[in-house]
Parts: sequence; structure tokens; C-alpha cells
Amino acid sequence: MKDLKNRDFLGLKDFTRAELEGLLALAAELKSGRDRGRYLEGKNLGMLFTVPSTRTRISFQVAARQLGAHAEHYSPAELQMSNHETLIDTAEVMGRFLDGIVVRMYDLGSYGKGRADLQLMAERSRVPVINALDDKEHPCQILADVLTMQEKLGPDFRRKRVVLTWAYAKRQKSPGVTHSMMVAAALLGMNLTVAFPPGFEPDEEYTAFARDAARASGATVEYCHDLDEAAEGADVIYAKSWKSLVSTTEQDRELREPHREAWRVSASHFERANPGALFMDCMPLIRGDEATAEVVDGSMSVRYDEAENRLHAQKAILAALL
Repeated sequence: MKDLKNRDFLGLKDFTRAELEGLLALAAELKSGRDRGRYLEGKNLGMLFTVPSTRTRISFQVAARQLGAHAEHYSPAELQMSNHETLIDTAEVMGRFLDGIVVRMYDLGSYGKGRADLQLMAERSRVPVINALDDKEHPCQILADVLTMQEKLGPDFRRKRVVLTWAYAKRQKSPGVTHSMMVAAALLGMNLTVAFPPGFEPDEEYTAFARDAARASGATVEYCHDLDEAAEGADVIYAKSWKSLVSTTEQDRELREPHREAWRVSASHFERANPGALFMDCMPLIRGDEATAEVVDGSMSVRYDEAENRLHAQKAILAALL
């Protein structure tokens, strides 16, 4: 993976199929225990999170330690950002002290600002910047998700029917998982259906990319406005809520409320799915909102294995970039 050294990891659109497959292979090798290389001995990783995190923060800290690096977490309140120091100054200085920077940054009231700020930090930092979730993508999560599908579905996972569905949640969330899944599926030649109620369409930037990339890879990326219909013959049902990109915060709240019942993943959807179908979600999830407890805690759920794979996927990302 020498070709990835010193590159940023802002979004999956910046990578080729071969590069993503290389990261997945490295993640699997690191997880197996056969490769215990401390590739980052003596390195220092900074983690700037402007919004809360459980899985991403902890897995990056542990990943860095297992690879021989030291990772520190910062919030804006702990930095001079709290006194209005600019992102440019913050990025320039962090880049002088650190070997890599992990950033989670978004504001759902201003779609696209988080990505613009992340790109600005990448431009002004002399070290790689890794996207730990912005308002457009969550590439680290999706690398772990695909690794999980590979493990659970076998080498022909690309032929399996994956349904990523919008699911009701009271809290408004980033569409980053949706967009990154569309990109990964299109590049890797997967079979993906994205289901959502009208008004929650993905960003055209990502639908256009997925359409073009799917032509080259042989992938199938389709869209559906009916969760029952989407669940028919599914091998994976992945529940994910995201904010309407065409609505204000208040409009979004009004738009989502009528969909509370119809867009909750339940056992009835797995009756429509193929035998042995898997349930996935990126967490956090409130039982009874995005999915019923029967599904979340049922035998079809692989969500904890999926969460564990964040560690292995991120070890691969750190080892390749740093």
C-alpha cells in the first residue's frame, strides 16, 4: 500500500477499486493476527472531534496504540478554537506537531460546511487528514462495513443484495454512511439498493458518481421508496437514518414524523428477505426507532462484529497512510 502513503482519507471517491481492495485485504490480515507489525512506532496521532463519538474515537485510539503510535483526543473547547482561532492556524500548527490528524466535523444546519472545513484543514496541514465523519461521508465506517460483509457473506459478497434503508430516528444525522456506501458499492461492483421516503434523496454528487462508477465495475446501485419492496430477497438490511438535504431543520422534523412506523426495520422485513439475511447498523441506534429490539438483538444482527471491525479497518488506514 505504498501508493497511499501521505495521502488524505477524506472520502472514498478519491480512491480506486484496487486501492479499496488493498485496504480491505490489509485490514483482514491485521485482524487475523498474522501481521503484528508496529508500523507507526514513534508516531503521534491527533484526533479533533467537534461532535461526540464512541466507536470512532476509541477504535482510532486503540488502533494507533496497537500499531506503536500515541493518539491524543482534543475537543474545540480544549483548544484555542474556543477563542476563535481559525481552522487554518489550527491545521498549520497541528501539522507541525503530529504525523496524522483524525477529524470529525459537521454542522447539519449548514450542509457541506463540514466537508469544506475538512478540506481546508487537509490543504493547510502538512500531514494526512482522515475523515472521522463529516456531513458528506463516513469512509472509515464503510470500510469496516464492507469488511464485515466480506467475512459474513464470503468471497461472492458482491453478488449479494444489500439494502441500505433510511430508518426513522428522532435525532437528525449525517448522510455520510449512505453516501460512502453508495461509492464503495459502485467501485467494488456490489449489488446495492438504497431505500428512503420521498424528501430524503441522497446528494446528486454521490448518485452521479455511483452511476458512472457502477457502469465501469458492473455494480448495481438502485433506489426505492418502499421498505417492504426493498426487503424482498435482501441478504443484508442496513438501517441508517439521515437528515433531509433539501429541508431546514424544522422542515425535516415535520417530514420524518409520518414515517415513524413504516420505516422501522422489523421481523416482517426479514420474512421478506432471503434466509440467513443479516441486520447491520453503524450505531448508535435506539431500539424501537430505526429498528425493533427483536431485530437489533436477534440472531440476524451482526452489529457488534461490525463495530469491532472499525478497529481493524482503521488500523489498515493508519498503516497505509502514515
